[in-house]
Amino acid sequence: MANVSIRKYRNSDYDVVHSLFAEGMMEHLPATCFHLLKLPQVHLALSLSLLLVFMATSSYLLPLATLVVVLTGAWYELNSEFRQYVSQSQKDDLLDIEKTYMMRSNSCFWVSESGGKVAGMVAAQPSEESEDEMVLRRLSVGREHRMKGIAKALCLEVMDFARQCGYKSVKLETSMVQYAAHKLYESLGFEKTAVVILPTFFGRFSNFFIFTYRYRIKSSSNHSH
Repeated sequence: MANVSIRKYRNSDYDVVHSLFAEGMMEHLPATCFHLLKLPQVHLALSLSLLLVFMATSSYLLPLATLVVVLTGAWYELNSEFRQYVSQSQKDDLLDIEKTYMMRSNSCFWVSESGGKVAGMVAAQPSEESEDEMVLRRLSVGREHRMKGIAKALCLEVMDFARQCGYKSVKLETSMVQYAAHKLYESLGFEKTAVVILPTFFGRFSNFFIFTYRYRIKSSSNHSH
């Protein structure tokens, strides 16, 4: 982690933090598409559509053209879903990072710097479900800054912050297609504690799962909060 440092968020980081988050989310679009293309229900729907077109036209070219149109439409629809999520997040907790994280008790937002540029980000705030649990959020590292241990360092920052604040565990949620993230969390001692289907039409149709991971902080390190 040479020439990499972690510091608390400043208002001057606002634009680059928004860009990091958007780029990080959109990178999961191809993996999500590949997940969809592996599903039996997608294969069935495509096969039936192509068969119907062939039966109606007796043409071999029109089914192929239909396949291209359907896949292109699905790509744009999925792209739109991702962008909508990014937009909603940027209007939610990321709209006023100072107010959401820096001015509230037991909450914080950090950025990592590499070569004088913001390279990554992560946030922490108390869980709304348990007073003994802290939530790790918005972890993202710029593509050109990966493989430097930055994501691990940011996670450790949150884990140490939670320990200092007296929490008993750190919780996070991640999607099923964020494979590198799964390996990172598990290497840090997080355990997968829940698997639920994304509660949307897309999630139910595609069996798109959201994983919950938890890290249990040793009781000897707890302090009152």
